[in-house]
Amino acid sequence: MRRLAPRPLAAGDFAPFGILIDTVGRAPEAINAGTTQRFPDLAALDLRGAQRDPVLGIYVAQARAFPLRIAKLERHRQAAQVFLPLGSQRFVVVVAPGGEAPRWQEIEAFVTAPGQGISLHRGCWHHGLVALGNGDRFAVIEGGNYRDDTQEAAAGEVIELAAP
Repeated sequence: MRRLAPRPLAAGDFAPFGILIDTVGRAPEAINAGTTQRFPDLAALDLRGAQRDPVLGIYVAQARAFPLRIAKLERHRQAAQVFLPLGSQRFVVVVAPGGEAPRWQEIEAFVTAPGQGISLHRGCWHHGLVALGNGDRFAVIEGGNYRDDTQEAAAGEVIELAAP
């Protein structure tokens, strides 16, 4: 059995898998007569390959129990997938490099800081949403043909994700 421990999400470490969406270190511009800080261009969204227009949805998640068995990963070849927490909650992102199949020996796990979001690259192998709190809510932007664009791969060994 392999054990996988999540580490803090950092832009450089996550770059092969996607984009970290965060305002830390970014300079905002003031808009709306100075009552709002705007942080533009936090991530370019690769959604044009989808056969249908991208969609915005809300995911309401249940907390995962740890250790969590990682039995499969999925990917979406036609569009990126974006997860933006609708609160200050943290969540865990499990990813692996690979082409037609994930490279299981290189699987990694990251835990976000409160309020950080991610945009997974098109084709990135990843585990389904790993929420840490019951009722955690996320705005999710994805290709309109999400169901048809989801490819899954089963793990060939037992992988357990430790609690963050």
